Amino acid sequence: MLVVKPALILFPALLAAQSLSDWSVPPVLKALGYSYALRREGCHSNTCVVLAAPAVPIAHANGNLNQTFNAAPYRGRTVRLRAWIRLEPADPADHAAMWLDVNLPGKQKGFSDNMGDRPISSAEWKSYEITGEVAANAESVSAGVMLFGKGRVWVDGVTFEVLGTPPVSLRDTFQKIYARIDAAYGQRDVDALAALAVPEARIVMGSTSVALSEALLQIMNEMEKGAAYTSHSTITSVTPSGTEAIVSVNNESTMTSKAGKRILHSSNRDTWVRVDNVWKLKESSLIYARPVTPLTEPPPTEPAPPDPIVAELQQRAVPMAAVRGEKPDDLAPFGTAIGDARIVALGEATHGMREFVQLKQRLLEYLVRQKGFTVLAVEANWPEALAVDRYIKTGEGDPKAALAGLYGWRWYTQEMLDVVEWMRQYNQAPGTHAILTFTSFDIQVAHVAAQKVLDYLQQYSPSDAGPAGAAYQEARDLDLRRGQVYDDNAESAADRAATVLQVLDQKRAALIAQSTGERWRDAREAAAIVYHACMMRIPGKGPAYRDEMMAAHLEWLGTEVHPGEKMIVWSDNDHVRSSATPDDRKSMIAWLREPFGSGMYTVGFAFRKGELRAIGMEDGKITGLATHNVPAYVGSGDTVLGLSGMPSFFLNLAAIPADGPLARWIVQPHLFHNAGAEWVTGDPEANLETVVLPKLYDGLIFVSEGHATRALEPGR
Repeated sequence: MLVVKPALILFPALLAAQSLSDWSVPPVLKALGYSYALRREGCHSNTCVVLAAPAVPIAHANGNLNQTFNAAPYRGRTVRLRAWIRLEPADPADHAAMWLDVNLPGKQKGFSDNMGDRPISSAEWKSYEITGEVAANAESVSAGVMLFGKGRVWVDGVTFEVLGTPPVSLRDTFQKIYARIDAAYGQRDVDALAALAVPEARIVMGSTSVALSEALLQIMNEMEKGAAYTSHSTITSVTPSGTEAIVSVNNESTMTSKAGKRILHSSNRDTWVRVDNVWKLKESSLIYARPVTPLTEPPPTEPAPPDPIVAELQQRAVPMAAVRGEKPDDLAPFGTAIGDARIVALGEATHGMREFVQLKQRLLEYLVRQKGFTVLAVEANWPEALAVDRYIKTGEGDPKAALAGLYGWRWYTQEMLDVVEWMRQYNQAPGTHAILTFTSFDIQVAHVAAQKVLDYLQQYSPSDAGPAGAAYQEARDLDLRRGQVYDDNAESAADRAATVLQVLDQKRAALIAQSTGERWRDAREAAAIVYHACMMRIPGKGPAYRDEMMAAHLEWLGTEVHPGEKMIVWSDNDHVRSSATPDDRKSMIAWLREPFGSGMYTVGFAFRKGELRAIGMEDGKITGLATHNVPAYVGSGDTVLGLSGMPSFFLNLAAIPADGPLARWIVQPHLFHNAGAEWVTGDPEANLETVVLPKLYDGLIFVSEGHATRALEPGR
């Protein structure tokens, strides 16, 4: 229980050494290794709580120390959460954030602030606070501290204080202003939106800040293309301070375009300033945002009646006898479908389903033994994958450590270790056969590639190594801030990284003479990855740029490193689809088709229900890596495919006769699971997308019921 004093609520775990019961860490985070403890030394006062990250960092996870209490005593009041906090970082990118949520009936959100625009990074004790309003219908209040990174965060002197009654008249004033904003969106009046802000107004998203004028210009361009916007704003708190006011607002916005409809729920912390007795927007900071429906309107997907469709599906789909097995007989139709393709790209609807990985391994084994494929390229950073390649070819190193070096939890699983061990066994098998290669094509991380370049220059052009190291410092700094998608320093980092590329190109002949053509080639590609990793962090680049550059790296692998060899691309559905992605960016495979054309075959993966591992997302916040139970979604395309009665099957989409009931159904848009690395809890539709399968893939592998991948245990 919280201890109540006049107008003040104290978190007793910080005051009484005998109890930590009011604080908690979610069970899923405890399972990942996050821990908390009471301390009496090193505190700001006498007693404090320390939240610590696990010994082995978990990608995309963050610690969360929190508590929830009844909102009844605080309804209709302005409150302030205050705490003394210091960070004990293990990495320069480590940071913390205090947060406060007001929870309304029906899992709706009232006031919410997670300090996303003002992270805590100081190693010194400092006081932080959040001020907001508790709605009249609030059910509970949740508060806590989050830890991002590898270190520890110390929390002391937490108080929850009632400040008084919210300024009703000022709130009414701002509600009218936001009503004008909502109306301007509906009336397509960008000028009216601009008139409500100061000329230098900015939008802040994490560490990225863009001019409001630029954002409005983009909206205007979309409107000119036919896009329509609606906006509904609800103020959750108003805090005046002299000539300024902080307004917290929840918003539901809709954009309708040729691609369909997108609905977004967001929370912002807006700063307004009084200019000539008129309130003007000075800055809008995004606290969180999450889509709540697929991009396009979900069409009715349950065929009525389904019998002719299911009957033809049962006729044309090829059942896969098992997700694991030595006999390739059931994969022969797959071999016929791909023909003489030099590149086979395999997607997946989620990174965390065991059957997807095991089926991919079966396809790998078949393609190696029956079709002469020799290269496996996975969606991980290069050159980090060289450690895995060295293991499968020589046996050197620890395969678990090599998989951990690929950064993502999706690779650090028993199923991926099985893939690596099979490749190792194949390479060391007696007799004459090709040697398999494990490689990768992602470009998100700079520092390992940068070190590869510096090692090369230090050996073959020492006078250039020092300047290159200095040029790469900004790129290394970007890697330390990977928690944010975009970074204002990315363009400068890319410019400096480009100078190293220029040195390698200008001195190409001399460097090859000093080393070898192969060593120069690899150093040059490593330098390109450093440059690409910086470029994709520039606001406006992001996922679209990443897809283009991953395709460029795959082209490099296919034409310069492994010319003439057949390659399997291991990625996800978003990257292997042939047409544009839901947000209209050109996909990786769409770029790759330009150099390789018909020599490619793409396979999407779908599932009906089951378990999967994924990073949980709730109300725009990461809840941690966990196993999620996924029910069948009534009326979805996945559910219709499940009516085949087959546990798993392969369907050659390109060979379905156009005049049959299956073709007439499958060329229509239907809902399918597409979770990737994340799973949105409490909103099933957020994990679905509306697609036309034959427009995206050449073939489809379907699993009726899946199970979660199994994480490897560190140090074993």
